[in-house]
Amino acid sequence: MELIPAIDIRAGRCVRLQEGNPKRQMEYGVSPLQMAIQFYQAGAQKIHVVDLDGALRGETANEKVIAQIVTAVPLGIELGGGIRSLARMAFWLERGVRQVILGTAAVKHPELIDQAIRKFGADRIIVAIDAKNGMVATHGWRAISAISVIDFGRKMVAIGVKRFIYTDIQTDGMFTGPNIAELSQFAKSVTGRITASGGIRNLEDLLSLRALEQDGVDSVIVGRAIYEQRFEVAAAIKALTQGENHAD
Repeated sequence: MELIPAIDIRAGRCVRLQEGNPKRQMEYGVSPLQMAIQFYQAGAQKIHVVDLDGALRGETANEKVIAQIVTAVPLGIELGGGIRSLARMAFWLERGVRQVILGTAAVKHPELIDQAIRKFGADRIIVAIDAKNGMVATHGWRAISAISVIDFGRKMVAIGVKRFIYTDIQTDGMFTGPNIAELSQFAKSVTGRITASGGIRNLEDLLSLRALEQDGVDSVIVGRAIYEQRFEVAAAIKALTQGENHAD
């Protein structure tokens, strides 16, 4: 089980949103670049970067800050937020981003995912499934679609998607623990590798996800718990990998 620390950027600053609500924002007094360097020094192999302004506007809005992170830390960056065209995918992949994350674009234009996989390869594309009451949310979590997360996941697998990020909106940033039941149901229903996201409070929550590894949940994104020092990144990585021969 891999720990992937998160950097959510809004107006060039590190923030966390509760339940994805822009009006419920927590800002942290450290720059995105400083956090990326800290995560690298702590032993992280990958960083989850989201341009929140881009997710809300539909275009990358923090390009300079993201480029600094990609240049400064020699590890994998998965990037999401406002990436809704092949041109924007190519822009970031050519500049060193390991994987691009698509959410709204995948729901609204599934043909774009097919084109992206054909052009860049399935290992460079991640589809984000943002779930609320079993349904897929879009447009920075402001809209709820009419498609269930399981139906959408299966549709993406049929196109060729191999990696999903599954975020339970109602637990994200809330310190309520991960929604194991719904995550498990999704993992058992959809073929592919899954990164869990949302609700992590402590090391116990992290370790609880290891029961889902057999169903394809092989990594977890953590944000607020790290920023508010519920545990250290290095300690969490050690706890998740102890006794395993894990490789990304």
